[in-house]
Amino acid sequence: MNRVESMEAITQPQISKQGSGIVVPMVTPFTRDGDLDEPAVRRVVDHLLAGGVSGIFVLGTTGEDASMPAPMRARLVAVTVEQVDCRATTYAGISHNCLAESVAAAAEYRRLGIDVLVARLPTYFALGGEEQQAYFEALLEQTPGPLMLYNISSTTHMAVPIPVVEVLSRHPKVVGLKDSDADLPRLEELVRRLGGRPDFSLLCGVTAWSTRALVLGADGCVPSTANLVPEVCQRLYECFCQGDLAAAEACQCELDELGSLLRTGQSLGQSIGSLKAAMGVLGLCGPAVLPPLVARSPTQQEAVRAAFRRWQAERDRHATDGIIQ
Repeated sequence: MNRVESMEAITQPQISKQGSGIVVPMVTPFTRDGDLDEPAVRRVVDHLLAGGVSGIFVLGTTGEDASMPAPMRARLVAVTVEQVDCRATTYAGISHNCLAESVAAAAEYRRLGIDVLVARLPTYFALGGEEQQAYFEALLEQTPGPLMLYNISSTTHMAVPIPVVEVLSRHPKVVGLKDSDADLPRLEELVRRLGGRPDFSLLCGVTAWSTRALVLGADGCVPSTANLVPEVCQRLYECFCQGDLAAAEACQCELDELGSLLRTGQSLGQSIGSLKAAMGVLGLCGPAVLPPLVARSPTQQEAVRAAFRRWQAERDRHATDGIIQ
């Protein structure tokens, strides 16, 4: 099946759901000394909201959650909630290898005003499906809701089996799943089993599949590239909802081109550094990352910035051509 589907195959997302639309996995800005760069956090939040996105997700993979100490995480949550000021849905990752730490984070972040908690699997031990289900059930028993499950086997090294997701989806505190596995048959099966439910949202965390995921029946997307161009991601979603699949696909092509500049030949951690370097072109944040990641070298940073400027110029040229025509 081609990425561009016939209009009859489109399943419109449930816009009223708590988890729908474009949810941005926000980068965490740091100073060169490794502290939280609070003014930059506020700039990034305002940039994302100006792009019209429906949600902001802090303390995810793109946000380097596993590298941050607990007090810094809580401060990031507090600053983000304050800056968002009810203009979008806020999400925060609570994941930790220690269950008690995740439980404590959940209570703290809800107290600070986070709308939706997000939890992936702990990463140290390899867990079978029954063990994964038991872990999430224990977490749900001890945490407030609502909670979104997060599947990302590139970091946890194990995927949450779809039957386990299906069982957990019936828990009253579970509101959805963010699935970041580049596994198309899995996505299709998730939509077949769980799509269209008013009480459960499916969000696709693979930026390159944003349009395809919506066509299949996902409720929204979590594209890391939205840190740079939230307006393009939001336009993709709005065009899809309006039935203009060709326009949505054009936005997808823009994102694919930008993604290739930021990720080709790089590890996941390196791509986060490149994303921050590109964000510097917009004056949003500096290039600093926390250990074990290493910031892109000055030469690499300048190469990323130059590539992003070229991408911007090409996009502007196409926009101008479209107006003239």
